[in-house]
Amino acid sequence: MPDPKYGNFHRPGSIAQVTRGRGWNSELTGFLLPLAMRDYIYLPYDFENATISPDWAVSNSSGTSAADFASTDAVEGGILRGDTGTDDNGSIEIHYGKSMFDAARNPGAEMGMAVDVVTSWAMEFMFTDPPSTASTLNISALSAGGAPTWASNGTTDSFGIVINTDLTLTTAALVSQGTTDADSGGPLGLFQATAATYHVYRIQGGDGHVYGIIDDNFGQENRLSLGPDTAVLMRPGVIVATKVASTAKFPDIDYIRIWAERHY
Repeated sequence: MPDPKYGNFHRPGSIAQVTRGRGWNSELTGFLLPLAMRDYIYLPYDFENATISPDWAVSNSSGTSAADFASTDAVEGGILRGDTGTDDNGSIEIHYGKSMFDAARNPGAEMGMAVDVVTSWAMEFMFTDPPSTASTLNISALSAGGAPTWASNGTTDSFGIVINTDLTLTTAALVSQGTTDADSGGPLGLFQATAATYHVYRIQGGDGHVYGIIDDNFGQENRLSLGPDTAVLMRPGVIVATKVASTAKFPDIDYIRIWAERHY
């Protein structure tokens, strides 16, 4: 029997092919969706190379001894390692280099990250439209119930996971904003990271709604019915900051993967 020919199948590499014979929302369909390249953008980054992919841009707040994220092979599998510097509120940031993700296409991202010290620190893992300053934290206040106040940093449409021990809510929260939707937020259980331990953060956006979960723990998830507008292009990124003088934070990012539906 001759080998099967990829081009002879109907709609090869599409969601139609993935779901044929197995159902629209089966677990196997979900597992195979990254292969449906005709209908989905799926961008996995493992940061295993000696230099960071040019798809990404990095910056810092110029704190004492602050350094950008850098690729290192000193850890099994390779990671990105950052240094916030020792100035209070010193930060480092990495973001995807193109703002090309529209809420209408249901963009999402997942990250595996560990931080050496998780006292007096902040982290934001978000999709945002381009901010005024990439290394500036976007959330300036967070109520005990998770309601956020956004910093004046030029963004209008954003969503993601926030932890900031300087704010009223010191544990993790899911937050969102839209051009026409009000700011929204809610806690992700009582999650606070464990030092030097990898946690998996996942965010999923949509037109006026967002979802977030940590470590695939349903006690650490939330859904918001307010979120980014369509026709506003966003990019994913990560900011880590130290919230105390003299103690730098060193985040290690193992991987980031990004996905969205295609625009046609």
